[in-house]
Amino acid sequence: MSVRSYLVKLKQALHSQAPKTPYRVVTGNQSADMDSVVSAITFAYLTYTLKTPDQFMIPLINIPRADFVLRRDINKLLQYHDISEDLLYFVEDYEKFLKESTSIELSLVDHNGLQGVEINKSFDAGLVNVEAIIDHHADEGMFQNANPRVIRTCGSNSTLVFQYFHKLIAGDESFWKTNKDVIELLIAPLLIDTTNMTQKVEDPDVKALEFYKKILDGDTVSFTTQSSYDDFYRTLKTAKKDISGFSFAEILRKDYKQFKFIHEDRVGFSSIGKPLSWVTSKFSVEDIKKDLAKTLETNQIDLLVITSSFTQKETGIYTREFCYYYEGENVRYADLYQLVWKQLELSTDLYKSDAISSLTNAINSKEAHLKIFNQKKVTATRKQVVPIVKEVLER
Repeated sequence: MSVRSYLVKLKQALHSQAPKTPYRVVTGNQSADMDSVVSAITFAYLTYTLKTPDQFMIPLINIPRADFVLRRDINKLLQYHDISEDLLYFVEDYEKFLKESTSIELSLVDHNGLQGVEINKSFDAGLVNVEAIIDHHADEGMFQNANPRVIRTCGSNSTLVFQYFHKLIAGDESFWKTNKDVIELLIAPLLIDTTNMTQKVEDPDVKALEFYKKILDGDTVSFTTQSSYDDFYRTLKTAKKDISGFSFAEILRKDYKQFKFIHEDRVGFSSIGKPLSWVTSKFSVEDIKKDLAKTLETNQIDLLVITSSFTQKETGIYTREFCYYYEGENVRYADLYQLVWKQLELSTDLYKSDAISSLTNAINSKEAHLKIFNQKKVTATRKQVVPIVKEVLER
């Protein structure tokens, strides 16, 4: 049974309310990048196919359905497999699942702490049990009884999903050879997350790719030579970076995560692949200010952190920026940059500083505050920035 066939069968079962209760749901993290989406879909498929064929598992994409159009790379990948949006499930569907099931057995992939307002509310209400975790982020120490509970660093979380099920069936190659489409899905986030196996690669990633290539050798799709893999990576990477036609608010939503810290700080983190100076060249100050305010209001957050990463065209220097926006008077947020200054190696030596100064001068007032810094510690991605900000705000 192909991955698509499973999703069709699941759709039919949910339509007729045939699945057993409590419903079993697997979700990736709130950024809903390719790694999270593919990890969730393949985890659901492999769990049903290899472990519990008598009970469906629902892959949930942890964003509103309307935001899925912003993930052009994921849409392109799923198009290769004829998986349309109507076969997928989003946060709007989660409330329906709760009504039909009254409780949820939840598995987490690509994160190990609950993310999303809806999921957190249902957990606080005692309606959710976390039964499994497979993740490559820092261990938050929660849900110690989850089984499996696989948490370790790796280039791509999809690798850990594959590794778990590969071990489960003792490396039986016949299953993978007759279900190549799952390999064709799994290889995509591996290539994207490791920049075509050139960054953040760990031993499980190398072994996974070797196995993928072995299974796909001679395949009729498009993976028979190294150039085909390279072309596949470039196609998906181009789609991922394509933000043409997006508003600034949509760019902020494209790769977004949200957390609530112990002092009730509600903080959103947006990652963008363009310098803040580029934002000033594409959008008016009025639009930028409006979309920053809109992001706080829509997500009901107190603080928005923007982490940008890009390569300077003039010099080829890889650069990161640390930026944050909040409204009203809050001494802790006003001093946030000082609290993370050393850890992120911040400086005021900004790329195209004139454009940045013009933006901050136009936006900053008693009501609105935008702070932008050069982040010299370029190895600190959002994965590292989030716990750093969390630690200083929770003091």
